[in-house]
Amino acid sequence: MKKIAVLCLLGCILVLPAIAQLNVGGYVSSFFVPYRYTSQNDDAYHTTAVQTPWGEPDISAGLNFGGHSEFGGFHLGIDIANGAANRSAHATSAKGSGWVWVKPFDFIPYMETFTMWLGNPNNDRLAGKIGGSNLSTYVLNNSWHINGENRDYRLEIQDPQYNTFTRFNPYSWGNADYTNQNLWWPRVSAAAMITWEPIERLFIGLFVAPEILRLDGWVTDAMGISNAVTDPINNHPLGSDDINQDYADVKDVYKKMQVGVGYNIPGIGNARVQWVGIRHTFEFAFQVLALGDLMMDIGFKIPYEGTEQDVTNAYLTGHYKRKRDIQASVAATYRYYDFRMLGRIDTAFAGSDSSGNVIKMRGLNLIAYLVPSYNLSVGTVGLDIGFEYEQSDDFNLWENDSMQAGAAVWFSRSLGNANFKVAAVTRLPLEWAGQKQRFDVLFPIRLEVGF
Repeated sequence: MKKIAVLCLLGCILVLPAIAQLNVGGYVSSFFVPYRYTSQNDDAYHTTAVQTPWGEPDISAGLNFGGHSEFGGFHLGIDIANGAANRSAHATSAKGSGWVWVKPFDFIPYMETFTMWLGNPNNDRLAGKIGGSNLSTYVLNNSWHINGENRDYRLEIQDPQYNTFTRFNPYSWGNADYTNQNLWWPRVSAAAMITWEPIERLFIGLFVAPEILRLDGWVTDAMGISNAVTDPINNHPLGSDDINQDYADVKDVYKKMQVGVGYNIPGIGNARVQWVGIRHTFEFAFQVLALGDLMMDIGFKIPYEGTEQDVTNAYLTGHYKRKRDIQASVAATYRYYDFRMLGRIDTAFAGSDSSGNVIKMRGLNLIAYLVPSYNLSVGTVGLDIGFEYEQSDDFNLWENDSMQAGAAVWFSRSLGNANFKVAAVTRLPLEWAGQKQRFDVLFPIRLEVGF
């Protein structure tokens, strides 16, 4: 039997290249901090660290394998840590990804581009067009202890393009996050996506993901009481082997789907609009392309209050009474010969929770980030300047407004598929949540290789 399996595998390896393009890829990025100076409470610390790809939230590694032909393809991959997805520095986060796609209606006029995706697909076609810096975690996100479970992550620092406009598949496959969002985040094992370009420059996408109804055959309600999960149709207990999506209610699933449309106006810009049901938001964005060397991307997210049952308290009555923040973002890049400037301002405000006796309101969260750089014959030199402000609000009972700021000077050099970057970073001793932050000076070295 084993010989037959080996022969079948070898046959696939020999035959598939004749009908499809096959590719294997991978990447690893990691930081080394040869020296860090930290001053806190009149004490000075001198430390060093090597940050491996599976240990910190700002570094990642992955391997992927895929293939495609004219009418179909597939992708399989795994990410370890996966950058900002590994929020907590003391936790690891390995995530798998995989999908298959087919264009089934190429024989129908205007349907040649209609594509169905199944598995764990994602698509950045309409997402924010201007990203950030791979030093942002050092400049801002580690200035204070905000990588822990109590941080609400209202704005993305590591992947700020999604502050402007969310990609298709806004959540990670198989990742449950009950504490770090101001709306419940479901665990998703697989999804379906449709993309279609009926005419030139018009893109339409739809994403549907039934959630997993149970994790291990048990759920714990808000009172800390565990209850066995039962099959709602056959009414028998479900165990850990029964994790699937078979009994996700069709009405609940489709009102949480994501639908987006984008149209590229030649010489003017790229307009996008979408409804993200799982996040309870409407999103609007416009990429300005009519300003020559200056490119801008502007986005707004307008939330609404959900009406479905609050499944975080599965055995209690009640419905969602929480509303995400309004978000407004503007990002821009400018080029003048070898000089480049990247800047962005992301804001979130006016979120609310009326599930209790008192309506709680969220204050302003603002992040401003600026990256000027200049290309030399041997590499690129640049600056990172970041600032974040959190207004005191009802959610965390902060006594004071909170601020953090940092800056970095860096040199980067690309060597084919490899990249080398060295920086000097400082974090300023401002106050966060009423406590004075430490003063840091560190010298991270970043190595990245991909193929």
